[in-house]
Amino acid sequence: MEMPPEDTPPEAYLPRSAYSISRVAADPKTAGLEKPLEAIHGDLKKILREREDLEEEAEKRSAVVDARDSELDEDVGGFELSLLALVTKNREDPRYRRYFPEGLREVTTAEPRKEEPELVGDMLDSMTEDMNDPELGSLVATWAPKLSNSRSRVLAASESLAISEKELAVLDDKRIPALMAAWRTEYKKLEGQLTAVYASNPKKVARFFKPFRKRNKAKKTDA
Repeated sequence: MEMPPEDTPPEAYLPRSAYSISRVAADPKTAGLEKPLEAIHGDLKKILREREDLEEEAEKRSAVVDARDSELDEDVGGFELSLLALVTKNREDPRYRRYFPEGLREVTTAEPRKEEPELVGDMLDSMTEDMNDPELGSLVATWAPKLSNSRSRVLAASESLAISEKELAVLDDKRIPALMAAWRTEYKKLEGQLTAVYASNPKKVARFFKPFRKRNKAKKTDA
């Protein structure tokens, strides 16, 4: 019997155990020995389906993050246009550089889940300070609530995605490896039990299992 190579994905375990479980159950002399492996097979199958659902949910939440980031970009762009109009398109004006020291793209192309919200948070702090400014006061009073709301929506969407990512990490790093280890233990144990039943027929024992690697057929050569 061949054990799964170290780099075998968990999905590849299931067809082998499904075969062995049915093969053992079909033999009157061995029926019932498959139960422990069958239980682990079911647990592994269930958790892999759970991972598929989590991966799909993570994709959905990632899409929401992208949508909220796009909305924040639009609001940042709208504020930048209004500020440009105030400074008569002079990007060297200290009032413009206070909010966009590296230009608009430095903000809108920043990493969306952490960097851009931090940059917008800095802008909102500056807006709070400029609320009573005779020239900037009206402008920041208009845009501060919009930017604050858009930023909050990005952060909420990002937090939701982080929950899915954390759940996936627990599956991939802990729960699935633990079940794979249990699967290997029961798979090997089953071989030992079958060997006890068919002690004089090791080839028959081998036929209860399918190999993990495809074996190349020997090429025929001319005599």
